[in-house]
Amino acid sequence: MPTNPRVTVVTVTYASAGTIGDFLASCPDDLPVLVVDNASPDDTLARVRAVRPRARIIENARNLGFGAACNLALDGIGTEFALLANPDARLSAEAVAALVAAADAFPDHRLVAPLLLDAEGRPVRSWNVAQAWRRRLPRDREGEPWPAGPVCVAFASGACLLMRPADPLRFDEGFFLFYEDDDLCARAGGALLEPAARVAHAGGRSSPRSLATSWRKARCMAWSRLRFTALHDGGVDVARREGRRRAVHHLGKALGHALTARPRKVVTDIAALAGTAAWLRENRR
Repeated sequence: MPTNPRVTVVTVTYASAGTIGDFLASCPDDLPVLVVDNASPDDTLARVRAVRPRARIIENARNLGFGAACNLALDGIGTEFALLANPDARLSAEAVAALVAAADAFPDHRLVAPLLLDAEGRPVRSWNVAQAWRRRLPRDREGEPWPAGPVCVAFASGACLLMRPADPLRFDEGFFLFYEDDDLCARAGGALLEPAARVAHAGGRSSPRSLATSWRKARCMAWSRLRFTALHDGGVDVARREGRRRAVHHLGKALGHALTARPRKVVTDIAALAGTAAWLRENRR
């Protein structure tokens, strides 16, 4: 391991025993790795110690959420860069080198992101315009060209991001899960997408799938969406109106899925309704 590495790889785990081993095996051997564990109930940390004995581990006594866990890591890193990557991502030395080269070439960018690939190795559109503009674009955007070189984007997925820990930019810990990367990109003035850096990302595999996981994700997604709207897309009053509209939408979907005997869909619909209702209660006049 070099005496002065420029990059520390950071990952946040929660019940990630099924995927963390392959993630750590994909990390370049010459880079330090920091794992922040959000009180995993399984043997995630045993897997970390078995596969990457030199990895540094921060063990949280409870699940702090993604952003708060990332902030703990960023505050404790001494290298020039931190590469934040989900446990279901798969890195490579070439991808890391391309990200660092892009950061060196464009130092004004606070966030640098790779092109993400799906489980079959196909590129996915892991970047986007700002949230306020997305609903105005057509649903089918397959005709949009793929970038041939580095490009400025308003949003890049938080599944893999290169940051400078010395930069005071941090995640908003008010977001427990979802939209924290939208918020980070909004406050950073966007991100730089480097398509020469390619990182596989299974998506949604950082924790095992279950009804409880589906409930938590759907609830957090709905709650975080309204919080993001209040912060960046019109203010609290706009978010309240959106929340009331979304509540009717989720209730209608739940009833429709119940009538068509799709119980898993009903669970996520009711969870989204619960998240929406929770935000509305917390932000009453």
